[in-house]
Amino acid sequence: MLNFGDICRGFIHLGAGLAVGFSGLAAGFAIGISVDINTNSSHSGRIINGKQGNIATFPYIVRMRVKNEGYCGATIITYWHVFTAAHCVYHIEDPATITMYGGSASQTSGGVVFFPSKIVIHPQYNSSTLDYDAAIIRVNNTFQGYKNIAPIALQVSDVPVKTKCYVIGWGWTQYATKATPDIMQYAILQVVPVKKCASAYIYVPKDFICAFQGNGVDICHGDSGGPFVCEGKLAGATSFVGPGCQGQIPSGFTKISAPSIRQFIRKHAGI
Repeated sequence: MLNFGDICRGFIHLGAGLAVGFSGLAAGFAIGISVDINTNSSHSGRIINGKQGNIATFPYIVRMRVKNEGYCGATIITYWHVFTAAHCVYHIEDPATITMYGGSASQTSGGVVFFPSKIVIHPQYNSSTLDYDAAIIRVNNTFQGYKNIAPIALQVSDVPVKTKCYVIGWGWTQYATKATPDIMQYAILQVVPVKKCASAYIYVPKDFICAFQGNGVDICHGDSGGPFVCEGKLAGATSFVGPGCQGQIPSGFTKISAPSIRQFIRKHAGI
């Protein structure tokens, strides 16, 4: 187990270029926020040590440009709604400042542009702790009728430990260099017990699922809000990762099957 003040007990949430780190204090913990904004309008990067993905295999993923500050991912759950991490969009007052791109694995060619009409943040979301890191966005033009654009079914029960799941996105491929290749990436992580997260972080947010592979494979900046898919269904949304995206400790995903998250989705997306 790491010492309380160890840097590996920090976590980074990955959306819109915002990095959050935790450091231990005698009376608890303090939160330090630093802004790490990727303003390149053409690229946002990829999963660390991932593989190139085919949009026909993952037609439910969309890429979001948020207020010209950075990118997040999101997942199509109905023909009118996407699910994403609240920390990507909780600071957005005008939905028109978000642009979504679907139907293409490339960040520079192909695909269809969509625009949000409404953003709903989970009412219990806490931007300091990342509890209930969930948001639903409604689009003003349907996803239906386009090639390689389709919703994914939701996971309705807890995913067993050791289940192998997909993470997909356009987050950085290298933390140090912020390398930014064009094509969407995917990787496979294995679900681990929440207690394994608890041994690595000061605080593990509520309603989360944790996953890990090792071997330097991890999510990183720009992957936030994107899909965590287990057994062909959406099990989570990418939320946080250890410092440096080094794949040395588990990463965290908002758990779709958690009662508070399912109720939120049912109320605002009707499924």
